[in-house]
Amino acid sequence: MSLWFLWTGNNQQGEESTPRPDFYKEAMMSRLMRTLLCITALTVLSLALPLASMAGTITVYNNFGPGNAYDPNNGWTESGAGSLTGFNSLQAMAFTNTTGQNIALTQIDIADGFISGNNSMVLSLYADNGSGAPGALMESWLVTSLPSFGTCCTVDTVTSSPGVILSNGGTYWISAASDSQSWEAWNWNTTSASGQGSISTDDGATWASSAYSPNGAFDVLGTAVTPEPTSLLMLGAGMLGLVGVRRKAQA
Repeated sequence: MSLWFLWTGNNQQGEESTPRPDFYKEAMMSRLMRTLLCITALTVLSLALPLASMAGTITVYNNFGPGNAYDPNNGWTESGAGSLTGFNSLQAMAFTNTTGQNIALTQIDIADGFISGNNSMVLSLYADNGSGAPGALMESWLVTSLPSFGTCCTVDTVTSSPGVILSNGGTYWISAASDSQSWEAWNWNTTSASGQGSISTDDGATWASSAYSPNGAFDVLGTAVTPEPTSLLMLGAGMLGLVGVRRKAQA
């Protein structure tokens, strides 16, 4: 049997005194709270570590062949009225997020070849307008130094700003646009992928539905929108830290 000794301020003789009646109860409750906190922290960490290992790039859409292969000799025209074609042509291809989760966009790759004029194009991402055509602009990029049309298999890559979310089940649009003096072509894919598209002859003011078979070669990449593994790890570590601080304070 253990005997607890307490020194009180009023005990100048150093006599032994017995603990308060509720002392054992408080000690047991404190120990129980530390145990529960440890169990909770370890549970949070056990959830966070698998999430951290699962975190990685998710392919939302991809119609490239192996090694980003595409058809170098065929493509959909993008041109301006002052180009060699003599007319405006803006192409847009649709894709749907079928991953089963919301995705934070990280990267888009497209096969777009330069023919004449200024070697650049504007790649844009649009939400769907609800009627099967490009709607609100979500993000756009100026792409320069395009590979020459007729060569394979260099792709043009753009990276997204944080916060661009592709909702699960949502349809979105990728468009490639040349300037008024240039002519480029969106290379066809070689995987027999086809899909919904739209074409504009007035720089995107209006769109006309156009089924593409095959459609232009591109992919869309991102990461899952989930509770961040690092946040969970920090929470679990913080809870374990509280246990340590509490024990130290009671020592």
